[in-house]
Amino acid sequence: MAIADAIDQAPDLVPIRVLRIAYRLACWRPGEYLRASGGLFGWLLLRAVGQAVLVIALARLLGATGYGQFITILAVASLFAPLAGLGVQGVLLRDGARNPRGLPGQLCTALRLWWLSTAVFGTIGVAAALVVVPHDAQGAAVAALVLAEVGSSSLMEIVARSQQSQQRTQRFGAILAGLVLARLTALVVYAMLARPEVNGWMWAYAVGSLAYTAWLILRTQRDLLSSRPPCAPLWPLVREGLPFAVASLSLRLQAEFNKPVLAQLGFALAGNFSAAQRAVDIASLPLVAMQEALWARLYASADYQRRMLVTAAFLLLFALLGGVVLYLVAPLLPLLLGPGFEQTVHLLQLLALLPMVQLVRNFGGFKVMASGNTRTLGHAYFIGSVVSIITTLALVRYYGLSGAVTAAYISEIAIIFILFSWGSNDEV
Repeated sequence: MAIADAIDQAPDLVPIRVLRIAYRLACWRPGEYLRASGGLFGWLLLRAVGQAVLVIALARLLGATGYGQFITILAVASLFAPLAGLGVQGVLLRDGARNPRGLPGQLCTALRLWWLSTAVFGTIGVAAALVVVPHDAQGAAVAALVLAEVGSSSLMEIVARSQQSQQRTQRFGAILAGLVLARLTALVVYAMLARPEVNGWMWAYAVGSLAYTAWLILRTQRDLLSSRPPCAPLWPLVREGLPFAVASLSLRLQAEFNKPVLAQLGFALAGNFSAAQRAVDIASLPLVAMQEALWARLYASADYQRRMLVTAAFLLLFALLGGVVLYLVAPLLPLLLGPGFEQTVHLLQLLALLPMVQLVRNFGGFKVMASGNTRTLGHAYFIGSVVSIITTLALVRYYGLSGAVTAAYISEIAIIFILFSWGSNDEV
């Protein structure tokens, strides 16, 4: 305190001003939000490293065509993962942050719903994947991959969002990272024991996913048995969750529907587009961490509007700077992935600003969800998914990879327009 008083009482000269700024910077400590974001970023970074190793290994060992085949089947499977659970993940995050005592009962019902919906939509996903698979793919391997992807991804979301609602960002991040690390472990063991090929990769991916799913089930059931909460009513949870399911499905359609369409022109195109998307996802990790650490705090805040606007302005600037960096480093991507991925340079440059557009959409979605107007949320994302399907089918056929990128931006802008125009009259 004596040093601070001496600096404050010193004459107002330029060197003294610099000294004051330096002293304040030295004394600064991150607040709770930034500490939570930093901790979550560490887990997401670990997850990203695992994803990067997976992408690079698959790309180099399978080549652009083989990687495209694998990722096309996985893309079809991932379209059905948001439907397993019927959107209760979003309800757990919103309602758990506002009413922590009711969370165990909702989680109990969510798990029961997950079992049934995973069986239904996993089966439908298998049928859909068998339509687009290459001729040399094993039907059993495809079925195992699809069921494992639908079940593991949806259960991970349910358990992770329940932890996020209580602002347990470290547990939230660990659960997200765990699934990727389990898959990576299974694939590494497979690569050590056999010659890598697409069917083998699918089996290894499925085994890692199912092992992690079993662990999550045992852990969550143990926690629920210790408290024995009465399960929440089923239909109100389903009714509230459906708009979130539509929103999640819409996002998956925007991200994954282009893979099967591109695969009709060549599996290598699907592989290039997927690799560029993964690069954008990994580079956006700090932005994602700050958003995920923010949502539960905003839901629980009495004055979330002002906090939302201030944070949004900062994150938009951060996203813009990240886009510039992505554009500049894009030529390095083919050096990591190997031959056949030269088109990822132009793709990564085109996709560089997509995280900033998605950030605007995320804040628009939060504004609508916080007002309780989930119907508007469902309408916006449903229309966005329709726009995504139509534009992808129309543009990819004639413009290939550039058409897929254009369709992604158009669908995002359509959702943003609806969220901010239709939701502008909501009381928030």
